[in-house]
Amino acid sequence: MIISNTINDFFNNFHLTDTSLKTYYAKYRSEFQHAEENLIFLEDDISTTLSKLETDTAQFLKINTKLVHIIFEVRLQILKQFNTYLRPDIYFLIGAYRKDGFLKIEDTPHIYFFIESLCEHYDDLYDIIAYYFTKLLLRQLNSTSENSILEEAVTSHIMNKLNYTYPYTNNNKYKAIQNLETKLNEQLQTDSIIKLFTENEHSEILKRYS
Repeated sequence: MIISNTINDFFNNFHLTDTSLKTYYAKYRSEFQHAEENLIFLEDDISTTLSKLETDTAQFLKINTKLVHIIFEVRLQILKQFNTYLRPDIYFLIGAYRKDGFLKIEDTPHIYFFIESLCEHYDDLYDIIAYYFTKLLLRQLNSTSENSILEEAVTSHIMNKLNYTYPYTNNNKYKAIQNLETKLNEQLQTDSIIKLFTENEHSEILKRYS
């Protein structure tokens, strides 16, 4: 597991200017591409991004000092609860305020956290980090996960067991996610929910519990 913090590099070696931010994007081109961020779109949004970055600089520094601690704390809780030691490669990047993170499952899984977006959700940092690590736990158990509502419902259930709160309640599918989670909770224990998720066709699960 590696943690690549490009935020330190940005604040030490770049500036809040159009040219400098473009240079930063170019330097970490492979990381952005791997996180499925289009550099053309990033550069198109530079003026808006710079304006927000100027406002968020102090918040950036606060988040930057907390993230590694939060990551290790969440990983430890998952290890204690599920006896699973998650070792993804982790990257901190500055994007364009479009997403908090991105999970890529390969031989070595990767989690990308976009610090500028996390600035807008400072009070939910623990929950957001826990969300992506819970998703990683489920994807490693079932790499062919095909139904977002089921995966989100099981993610929410596990997060609750870890004493975190599902952070994306403004998702337009949240009501369906919440309803499915409630039905699973009423009939199954956590171990059974995870086994159901990993060993069964998701379409069949949805028919059974919808």
